[in-house]
Amino acid sequence: MRIRTMVWLATFLAILSIPALAGDRAKKGPFSPEKLPPTLDLTRKVHFVSIDSAFTAPADSWTHCLHVLTGADHITEPITVGGHTGVQVMGIKFNTVDDQFTLWANEHTVDILMQVYGDDALVAKDGNPQYFNFLTGTLPDPIAVDGGELPIAAKNAKWNWVLFRVPNGLRHMDGGRLIGTINPHAREREDILGVSRQSGQNGGTIRMDGLHLLKVRFVAFGQKGAFGEPEQVNHFKK
Repeated sequence: MRIRTMVWLATFLAILSIPALAGDRAKKGPFSPEKLPPTLDLTRKVHFVSIDSAFTAPADSWTHCLHVLTGADHITEPITVGGHTGVQVMGIKFNTVDDQFTLWANEHTVDILMQVYGDDALVAKDGNPQYFNFLTGTLPDPIAVDGGELPIAAKNAKWNWVLFRVPNGLRHMDGGRLIGTINPHAREREDILGVSRQSGQNGGTIRMDGLHLLKVRFVAFGQKGAFGEPEQVNHFKK
C-alpha cells in the first residue's frame, strides 16, 4: 500500500511539473533586453555572438562562433545607445559569418534571433514598417528571402528582441541547401570562392539587406524553435 501511494504521489507531482516546465515556452513578450528570452528551447542548437559580451551560452547546445563582419559593402561602426553598446550598419548590408556553418546543411529553416534598437532604422520613409530581407547562398546564385517585418511599435527607443524564421532553400543542380553548403559553381571559380567560403556573400554566411543605420547588440542562428516562435518574441514595450 505504501509503495502504491508513493507511485501515485510521484505521478501527481510529475503532472504538476508539466505547466512549470512549459510555462516559459508559452510566454509572450515583450521580454527584457537584459537577459535572453524565456522562450528558449535549450535542446536545440544555436550559434551566437554577443557584441557587447553581455550574454553567455545558457547551455552546451549554444556555441559562440558567429562574427559580425565590417568592411567592403557591409561596414559597421561601434555605437552606444540606450545604455548598451553594439554596432551600427553604415551602409545597407549587415553580414554575419558562422565559423561552423555546416551545421545548417540539413536544416529546412534557420531561426535568427537579434537584439536591435528601436529607432528610425526600423521604419521606411513612408512611415510603414521596414522589411527584413536576408540573402542566402553564394555567388553566382544567391537567393534573397523575406524575413518579414516588425510592427511600428518596434520604434520605441529601446533595445528589443526580434525573431525571424528564414527558409533554407535547395539548389536544383546538386540538392545542397543555400545555408550550410557552398555552390559547386563557386568552388569552380577562384575569383568568387574566397568570398563564398563560409556559405554566403562577401565572406559571410547570412547577409541582411536594406536597413541603413540599424543598431545591433546580439545575433544568433538557431534550429527551428530554438528561441520560441516569432509571434511570441516580436512584441514591444512603448
